[in-house]
Amino acid sequence: MIALAFRELWHGGRQHVSSVLVALLSSVFATMLIEMDTVLRVQSIGGKFIQHGYVRALLDVLDVLFFFVAVFVACIVTANTFGIIMAGRSKHIALLRLLGASAKTLRSAIAIEGAIVGLVGSIIGLVLGLVVAQIAYGALVSAGTFVDTPISTITPLLVAPIVVGVVSTTGAAWFGSRKILGVSPIEATGHTQESKVATVKEMPRRLRTLVIVAFVGGIVLLVAGVAIGLKSPLGLLVAAPGGALSFVGFVLGATYFISGLLKLAGRATGSSTPSVLASANALRYPARSSRSTIGLIIGVTLVTMFTVAGQSFLAQTGPVAAGADAAEVAGDQAFLQLTMGILAVLIGFSLVIAAIGLVNSLSLSVIQRRREIGLLRALGFTKGQVRTMILAESIQLTLVGGLTGLILGIVYGWAGVLAAIASDHHIGGFFAPTIPAWIIIAIAAGAILLAIVSSAIPARSAVRISPVRALAIE
Repeated sequence: MIALAFRELWHGGRQHVSSVLVALLSSVFATMLIEMDTVLRVQSIGGKFIQHGYVRALLDVLDVLFFFVAVFVACIVTANTFGIIMAGRSKHIALLRLLGASAKTLRSAIAIEGAIVGLVGSIIGLVLGLVVAQIAYGALVSAGTFVDTPISTITPLLVAPIVVGVVSTTGAAWFGSRKILGVSPIEATGHTQESKVATVKEMPRRLRTLVIVAFVGGIVLLVAGVAIGLKSPLGLLVAAPGGALSFVGFVLGATYFISGLLKLAGRATGSSTPSVLASANALRYPARSSRSTIGLIIGVTLVTMFTVAGQSFLAQTGPVAAGADAAEVAGDQAFLQLTMGILAVLIGFSLVIAAIGLVNSLSLSVIQRRREIGLLRALGFTKGQVRTMILAESIQLTLVGGLTGLILGIVYGWAGVLAAIASDHHIGGFFAPTIPAWIIIAIAAGAILLAIVSSAIPARSAVRISPVRALAIE
């Protein structure tokens, strides 16, 4: 079993490049979150930043929330990555099954592959994250932005990124191999396996109940947290888990309702033959489409959430700070702006991971539709039309992910800042969110760029498919 895993890594190491990259980015992300929390704590004390009692409580909540987000993003995208590897290796797995290897042995070997990939990527990411954090902290101290306060960036908590990386990739590998290895060896070599892996028939009753309970229960907790936040900053301790739980419900049910959103997005790309085929492809494999879209939704939701929360915070505390000492106000505002900048950089990692997930999803689409693309080429489809089809599918996925993430981010960001500061007697309770125009423009521009970039590699693979060789596949 172990020997099989190392043999697959030795001969097929290239297929794990994207998995290592995701684990690396996730580890860098988690490491910098941990380092950021440490830095903000030290600087909030040394720089005497905002002398309110709930600042430390907010940092505690944000620490847990950020780490949860890093784990969440890594698990979803890594699972999708291993799904691609399993799809491309299905015939090899079938041959091993025919030669006598049991499903349990093969799944265990694949899980070991995931553990090794996660370990390598996480260790490299941890080192890179520490180096970047040290360089950035030194530069900010030299520039006078931060107070020159001694800080220890090496903490026991830094073991967490490695543990999370290993566990998430191991679990993703095991989950990704479940459906492929759950069929008979002969059936695994057949063409019908593709649809079994990718399609979804209907939501099981237990899962439907879980989705409803998680989503509705999370919304109730979120609203309750906001209500408590009108009286006490501890409302964020209720609102944050509520938001997370509702989002988990959203993710679990995404496969079953995101099809409607993809239909609407399909209309936005026009009625040409490549666009119509792209829409049909996205709807044919809802599980695959939802996984790739959810990765993007997470990234956009995070960016929007922290932007809306930060801008709303600044808008509400600005008038309060107007009557304070000028030097203190300037320091507080600079620190807040810097914190938002750090958050923007960190959240950028989740968008990069989401982009990798989208590329992987489209690559899986090309693998699964190899015969179909070959048939289209044989019937007269040009290389340009194939590229247009892949690009249209990418646009549809990014459109759904961008708009959904924008709406969720506004709701969660507004709820979070209400729960955190509405109880302050200077604020005076309920207030409307501050939504800067630039975030909408940036998300729209980023979605367009992501759609173009993420479709480039799968499109190149698609146009290289020879019609004769593709149709010859049994």
